[in-house]
Formats: sequence, C-alpha cells, structure tokens
Amino acid sequence: MDKTFEEPKYTIARQDRQQHVDSIVTTETDKKLVVAGPGTGKTYLFKPLLQGKTNTLTLTFVNALVADLSLELFSLSDVKTLHAFARGQLSRATRKRVRVFPKLSEVIKEDATILLGYDIDFDYLFYNRADVDPLLEFYKERKKYYGHYGFTDLIYALVLYFERNKDKIPIYAQIAVDEFQDFNALEVSLIDLLSSKSPILLVGDDDQALYKSLKSASAKYIRERYSDALHGYTNFKLPYCSRSTRVIVDAANDIISHARENGYLLDRIEKPFRYFDDATKDAESEANPHIVYARVYAKQIPWFIQERVKDITMKLRTKFSVLILSPTRTQCNTIYKALKAKGFENIQFAEKRGSAEPTLLDGLKLLLEDTECNLGWRVVARLLLDEAKFQTLLEQTGNASGSIQLSMLINADLKKRVNQMLKTLRRLRGKKSVAEDQIAELLRQMGVDVYKEAAQSLQEELISKSLPLADSAIRRTSITATTIQSSKGLASDYVFITHFDDRYCVRDKDKSRVSDQDVCSFLVALTRARRGVFLLSTDSSKTPTFLNWIEKSRIYEMEVSGRK
Repeated sequence: MDKTFEEPKYTIARQDRQQHVDSIVTTETDKKLVVAGPGTGKTYLFKPLLQGKTNTLTLTFVNALVADLSLELFSLSDVKTLHAFARGQLSRATRKRVRVFPKLSEVIKEDATILLGYDIDFDYLFYNRADVDPLLEFYKERKKYYGHYGFTDLIYALVLYFERNKDKIPIYAQIAVDEFQDFNALEVSLIDLLSSKSPILLVGDDDQALYKSLKSASAKYIRERYSDALHGYTNFKLPYCSRSTRVIVDAANDIISHARENGYLLDRIEKPFRYFDDATKDAESEANPHIVYARVYAKQIPWFIQERVKDITMKLRTKFSVLILSPTRTQCNTIYKALKAKGFENIQFAEKRGSAEPTLLDGLKLLLEDTECNLGWRVVARLLLDEAKFQTLLEQTGNASGSIQLSMLINADLKKRVNQMLKTLRRLRGKKSVAEDQIAELLRQMGVDVYKEAAQSLQEELISKSLPLADSAIRRTSITATTIQSSKGLASDYVFITHFDDRYCVRDKDKSRVSDQDVCSFLVALTRARRGVFLLSTDSSKTPTFLNWIEKSRIYEMEVSGRK
C-alpha cells in the first residue's frame, strides 16, 4: 500500500511500534531487558540495536534460530549458540583444540553406575550449579580421561574460568541474548559474567517458557531481572504481534486471561500482546476469522490435513507453508509417513534424530579422528562386548590417572574387528570402492538390518504408488511436522495442532489440573501461525480444557464425516 494514502490506524500502529523500538535503542543504559511476546519483532529490534557497531555478539541456545538470526544479522553480529561460544572461548583460553562429544554426560553417567553404584544426572548438577557436590570430581576425572567435553560441562568450565579470571571475560560493543526465559542457573551465570564487561540486551517472554523439565530452565530469572532493581536492568516491552492474524492474538489473550483466573501464570510479567494493524494482516485476518476445531479419529488426521491443504490452495492459489505440531515424536512420525504416502513431496520431519545414548557409529567416528581415543574405545567396547567383559574393562580404568590408554586394555580380537570397520569407513569417506559384503557386515555390526530396511523402503514405495496421490497442485506444499517443544523458532502460514486433548496436552497424571508449562506449551503452538490454526481432537469423551478457555465466537467447529 502506498504510504501516501495509508489509513490512519495503520500509520498510528506503525509509528507506535517504531517508538517502542526507538526507546529501547536510544535509551542510554548498559543493561536492558525486553519482554517480547511471539511475533513482536525481536529481529526487527536487533538490527537497529547492532547497526554501526563493531564486535557485537548475539547468543541463543535454540539451534533452529542460529541460521535465521545469522542471515538476518549478517555483517551486524556474530551469532552463536551458548555451546559454540563456550567452545571458542575455552579454546582461546587454553590455546588448545577443545574436543566436544555431546553425549559425554550419558557416558559418564553409566560409568558412575558401574564404578560407584550411583545413578547420577550430571547435567542436572551442572544446570543448577551444584558446585560443592563431591560427585562432580568423579565427572571431572572421567572427562579428563576421555579428553572431551560434553555440551553442559563445556559451559560450566567456561563459567568457572571466567569466575576465576574476570580479566579474561571478553568485551563487546553490544551483546544481545535471545529466549532468556528458557535459561537455567548455569547459563544465567554466564550471562551475568558477560554483562559485567559489556552492554547487554536480554530478550524473552515468560509466557513461552518450555524447558523446565528438559534442562532445569526457569522463567524466574527473567522475572527477577524485571522486578528487582538490584539487578540493574532497565525494562522495555514490545507489544505488537505482526506475525499472527487477529483471531490468533485474541485467542492467545483469552488463554492467558483464563489461566490467570484459574490460578495459573500468577508470577508472570504483565505485558500487552496486541494485534498489529496492517493492511496485509487485516486482509489475512478477514480471510481467516476463526480458529477451526474438529474432532477426528487419529487415523483421519493425515486425510483431514490433506483436505484442508486442498481447501487453502483453492482459496489462495499461491504458495503457503504448513506446520504440524503434535505432543509426541511418535505422533509426528506417524503423520509424516502417512502424508508422504499420500504423495506430499515437500514434507519434513523436523525432529532431533538418534538416541541420547552413544551409538557404535559415534564411537567409530571418534576413532577415525584418533585411533588412540579413550572415549572412542570406551563407546565401541560398550556396544561390542558383553556386559560382564565391558564391566571388567571399565573397572580397570576406575583409577586411571590418564596415562593408561584404554586401547592398551582392549583384547586383540576386538581390536581386529574395530580396525576392519574403520578401514571400511575410511574407504567410504574417501569415496573409494568398497565390497558390498563389507558394507553389509559394517551395517550389521551397527545393528542395521540391511534387508529389512530395504524391504521396508520398497514396501513404502509400493504403497505410495498404489494409493491415490495428492493432487499435483498441493504435492509441493511446504510442510513441517514436529513436536510442540521443538517448534521454538518456527513459524508457518497455517498450523495444525494434533491430538489436542487433555490426555496429551495436560501433564498431570489424572489430568485434573493443568500446569503453567502446559499453558505455555499451548501458547507457543498457537502463535506459530501467521494466518490460521486448526485444532484436532481425537477424544470425543471430553472437550479440551484449552478450547473452553477460548471465546466461543472465535471457534468454528467443523463436522468431520464419520465422527460426531
């Protein structure tokens, strides 16, 4: 729209939003805290904040945000995850290469079970700064023996180094920290140390706190810095949501209001969350005036999504994106496979793959890099030896001073097997020819049934060819399926929230009481959408709690064939 003929309400909204940003950027204080709801323009803020400054740093713990922020802030700031930042700083401090194995804490946890008889969650100790816990000494010794850091102790080591050597804390012209509501005590320690030397901007929203159970994160840290002047932060708010349509913003406010009335989110930071008046957004809001709710059988979900994608395509006749959010990874995977079978070609399952426990390939990759690597031999021995032999081997390292190479304790037969696998992997890495039987044997050692995998792939291909394919107009629709917890940093035109039932969305065992985290999870899911939201319930016996919290006029209940 030509700004010359812009409606007054759009001009007022745009100017008011800009005033909020200008206030944050121009206020002269070294410690700023911005409370910003979903879609309220964090990147829009970061650009003028960092513009014209050299040596700036932007930190986040969400991997999905790094690529986007790096692109948006290209040439303006060095964008890093906390792990990458810690690794670089420790490497500079020690003048050595810092080797990181993300699953180290799982390895040492099992070592403690076998050698000490204790089941210890070392990550929990690090997250919560249990500095005086004597069990951390065991971790330290094992880490030294294995010659690698894990993700959590990597940050812990940097924090301790900075606390002992405050003159080594780096100085930046500006630091920006994203998603601060999901930081834990350890990560907050790092931010506090950095803020002692450099101007810092913290951005977060306690209504979007998701990671309490995953990494001991707590919204209390952002709330403390907002309410307690002793922390020295000047507070700001970004009130305008320019991502979502009006009905989504209004529904989010309904959820927050009803949560407060029912005794939840009592400690939350009071903040406005307003729809941003904009000509394009108004048109999208008029085209999507309701949140659609439907009761379906679980097996109907892929079909329902396909039909709605058809409807949207018919209405828009242009490209759009779809995000499918489910409570569990299994649910995501089931929907993903079903839609693939229906002929959708541009669908991805955006979920962390692999086990938290080390795999044989993990160990072999360590040995490819260093054939004497204690950690590499420890991982492969765990998976190739029987329980008794592995325990005996590990006990031999119990008092290891670091001079005893684990490879010296490995028997000749196991070494021969492993070396053959490494030889095969080296040839594959070098793009050299490898006999089929050698590859098959390597995969067998890794627990991969080649013939079963091939048969399953062929079966899926035959099934997909035998079923009616999605219409050519919708096959290339961009679709991402993931869990609600993994949706941070994502946004799409249309969002389908599946299995929208208390039995999945309420963590309490008897489902009688939701938690603050349940509320936050639903708010995050709801506000991933730019245009429209579909809520799909699979339980006909009870109306979902969160549906009752949304003003009825905002909901359109769609009848589904075969389901009343």
